[in-house]
Amino acid sequence: MPTNWWCANGTFNRLGGGKVSQSSASEGDVDARDPGREDREPPVQPSLAGAATRGFLWTTLAWGGNRLVVLALTALLARLLVPEDFGLVTAGLTIITFFDAALDLGVGYALVYEQERGINARVRLAAGLNLVLSAAICAIGVAASPFIARLFGESDQTELFAVLFLYPLFRGAAQVNDAILKRDMLFKKRTVADLTRAAVRVVVSIPLALTGFGAWSIALGIIAGEAACMVFLWSLVPIRPDFRLRWSRIRTLVSFGGAVTGVRVLGSFRSSVDYLFIGAVLGSAALGYYGMGYRLPELIIANVLWIFTTVAFPVYARARIEGLEKLRATMLRATRLVALFGLAAGVALAVLAPLAIPVVFSETWEPAVVPMALVSLALACQSLGWASGDVFSALGRPGLLLALDIPATILVTIAFGVAAQQSIAAVAAVHIGFEIVYAIIRVTLAVRVTGVAAAAMARTLAPAFATGAAIAAVGLPLRSVLPEDSFWSLLALTTACGVTAAVVGGLTARREVLGVLSAVRNRVAPAGSRQPAQ
Repeated sequence: MPTNWWCANGTFNRLGGGKVSQSSASEGDVDARDPGREDREPPVQPSLAGAATRGFLWTTLAWGGNRLVVLALTALLARLLVPEDFGLVTAGLTIITFFDAALDLGVGYALVYEQERGINARVRLAAGLNLVLSAAICAIGVAASPFIARLFGESDQTELFAVLFLYPLFRGAAQVNDAILKRDMLFKKRTVADLTRAAVRVVVSIPLALTGFGAWSIALGIIAGEAACMVFLWSLVPIRPDFRLRWSRIRTLVSFGGAVTGVRVLGSFRSSVDYLFIGAVLGSAALGYYGMGYRLPELIIANVLWIFTTVAFPVYARARIEGLEKLRATMLRATRLVALFGLAAGVALAVLAPLAIPVVFSETWEPAVVPMALVSLALACQSLGWASGDVFSALGRPGLLLALDIPATILVTIAFGVAAQQSIAAVAAVHIGFEIVYAIIRVTLAVRVTGVAAAAMARTLAPAFATGAAIAAVGLPLRSVLPEDSFWSLLALTTACGVTAAVVGGLTARREVLGVLSAVRNRVAPAGSRQPAQ
């Protein structure tokens, strides 16, 4: 299940897309030419690797602080509420996830891809289109809330499902503002917005939970946090929306964004359909246990993958301007680091699951242990191909990824439907098989599109496999001799896995880490010497 719905923060992106053609000028533009065309070359600035590293660090700070707050809040609410309360909110947000991926029809990604500057006519048009779409999704969701409640066998909770549809309204209303910050790589400014979201959620949810509001305490906290973030993003990037229907300009935005949206919607559907089946077949309590099994893997792995995607697309788009060779080198560096982290963290969490669930969330949540272990391994497999996803969009070729995602979504949906008839563990196991096959195919496509040698990709992924194997070799025997349900056992096992990951990962990827640190000190050549996009 993707982090964006539960933590109400961001959307997972499996990207791709066709190149955006520039439309002709029309009445009301600020310039006789297509706005922003003259600014397509980025300004002289620190090296791409340095900008990417700083962007990743700021985004990590935002997400790290946000997720630590959310983890503490979840641990507290897990002791105040019952699994059915978590299951209710999970069910409603599962439906919302399907809409969340299409909130802006991908126009925000079109703005990032084009690498224009400033708040021009295209940005104002995108903001107006985004506001209309978000309001429409909210209205449709509120109208459909009685049917959604009946789908999950919770007919008396119609109002809760209706209120949850304020989330896409508030989130969608600031999508373009957020895209401009990403385009300009102003990740420092995004940090405060994310932390504001988390703080407001805590301030709202805890008092409500303590006074007996149950599932409403979770839902209202998420909604209030998203509303606060929306207001803050509006203040950071003031945009006067243009609601005039300029079909030529809308067409150029959506021609890129439509393919991107298709990939995002399918990705969100695949990430949420397991929740849909569990809620409908096994009930709210089972869904609560399954969702809790996702908490730590989401916090530690999925969130970092999303952080990478937040930074990767604008970085890849800018690398494309400098040349295809630059894009290849950037993708390989990112793939090695992301896969190394993902496989190490996934194997470690699978080893830690029997101790982590009862210690962190209490023994009430014991049925979440197996799902947590399986989901951790699935996210580890997902990380192997994660860094390649945004390359398709940066090259303007999302059609390849969309062609892969359509049959993949159909097959995994069928598999989830069958597994849901068995148990939540069977559903979690489907994730592993799917992510292994999907990662292999996606990496193969990325190798062909970018022209990277297969041997180079294999060498890139080798440190991740070596580190994951070492963690399993150290962690599993140690866990078997440690006392169960003990905080100190969890701490000792976590330390052992962490030290193993640091030693083996540091040795096998030492050159890559040092290369990134060195790149921060470099500066790019003047803008006139840049190579054109290839």
